[in-house]
Amino acid sequence: MDIGFSLYGLLMLIAAAATYRHAAAKRINKHKAWALRLYALAIGSWLYRMDYGFWLQLTNGFGHLHNFEGPFDRVMSFFFYVPNLLVAEVFIRSRNYKIFPLLKLFSAVLLLSMTAFLLLGTYYFTRLYWGPAILEWFSGV
Repeated sequence: MDIGFSLYGLLMLIAAAATYRHAAAKRINKHKAWALRLYALAIGSWLYRMDYGFWLQLTNGFGHLHNFEGPFDRVMSFFFYVPNLLVAEVFIRSRNYKIFPLLKLFSAVLLLSMTAFLLLGTYYFTRLYWGPAILEWFSGV
């Protein structure tokens, strides 16, 4: 887990620096590409919570240990951000190649599906878990 999260932090720093560097140099296309990579990484921390929430609900925690050293936990150390980066990379590269219209369609559908998953998960967990806990904390009950 230390390796996965350290790599995640390093990639966030690299993407943020590259996003700024290309914007400051007025290289807009490169700036957009790095901004998309940065977004894909940033959304990963939210998706991490969604993935765990759904996994725990749907599988009763199969492969998860409380010390986060189970097989599912080991996969999640990288899975919460690597697929996002791959989707962003496909999307970025598909804009440059006119010979792969299906790749462009695939990346758009994948991004839309991930967004729908994020919205569904956010609604579900806010309504059933996080929202009541936050309201309880604020009300002091």
